[in-house]
Amino acid sequence: MIRIMVLSAALLLVGVSALFAQQDPDDPGMQDSLIFVCNPDHVDSTNTGQTCLVDIYAVTDDSIMYFNLPLRWYAPRGGLTAGPVQYFPPIGCGMFYDTVIASENYIRIFGFLDGSEQCPPLFTDSLRLLIISVWFIIAPNTPEQVVVFDTCWDDRNGSVAFIDESGEIEITPAIQRGFLSIGSVGIDPDNRIPGEFSLCQNYPNPFNASATIEYSLHYGGPVRLEVFDLLGRRVTTLVEGAQAAGEHEVIWEANDVPSGVYFYRLSADGFVETKRMLLLK
Repeated sequence: MIRIMVLSAALLLVGVSALFAQQDPDDPGMQDSLIFVCNPDHVDSTNTGQTCLVDIYAVTDDSIMYFNLPLRWYAPRGGLTAGPVQYFPPIGCGMFYDTVIASENYIRIFGFLDGSEQCPPLFTDSLRLLIISVWFIIAPNTPEQVVVFDTCWDDRNGSVAFIDESGEIEITPAIQRGFLSIGSVGIDPDNRIPGEFSLCQNYPNPFNASATIEYSLHYGGPVRLEVFDLLGRRVTTLVEGAQAAGEHEVIWEANDVPSGVYFYRLSADGFVETKRMLLLK
C-alpha cells in the first residue's frame, strides 16, 4: 500500500515590477494569492493505484477578468499522471482552456471572464475561494518521494498572472505551493496532515477596543506580526522576534487608534499572509 501524506506549504512570494506583474497601486496591503492544497483520496483497487486531488484556491481583493495559471508538479522519481481538471464559479462560468504537457509535467491553464451577471469577475473579498481542482493518479509501487505542486513558466503565455477588469493592470499573485509525501509503509492517519504556517481571522470581528489574533508556526524561527491602516501605513508591530513552533495568540489593544478597517500581516520564514479586520468604537 502506498502511504500519502500532505506536508506543510511554504509561501513563495514572486517579485513585482512596474506596470506588468505588479499589485494594484491602490491596494492597501492585501496581496492576491493562489494556494495549492493536496487532498489524498485513497482508492481500494491496487490495479488503478491511488489518487490525489489538488485544490487551487484564490484570495483576491481585486476584480480579475483574465488568469494564466501554468501548473507544474515536480515528482523526482515519477509515478504521477495528471487527470481531469475541474473549474468552479466564477472561473467555471467563463471560457477556459487546459492542455496537459505530459513530457514536462505541467498543465497549461488560462481563461477569460466576460464580467456579465452570469460570468462575474473573480473577486473573493480577501476570502479563500476554491476555483480549480486537478486529479492526479499515483501508480502502484510509486517510489518514496516528495512531490511539489507549483506554478511555472509557460512557453506560450508566460508566468502566472491575473489581469484586472480594466485590462490595464497585470498582477502577480503570491503562490503557496502544495507538498505531497509518498511512502510505502501504509497510511498513518495521525500524521497525514502535519502542522503548517497559518494565520486565523481575528475575533471578535468587528471588534471594539481589543482583538485576539491566533496563528500557527510549523517550525520555529523569526516571526513578525504587523498592523497596517487603509493607506498601508504601519500602525504597530505586535510580534517581532524568534518564536517556537506551535499555536500562538496575541491581543491588539486598539485604544489609541480610530474606528476603521485595518490589515494585519504575519511573516515567518517565507510565509506571508494578510487579513482584514474592522474596528468599531
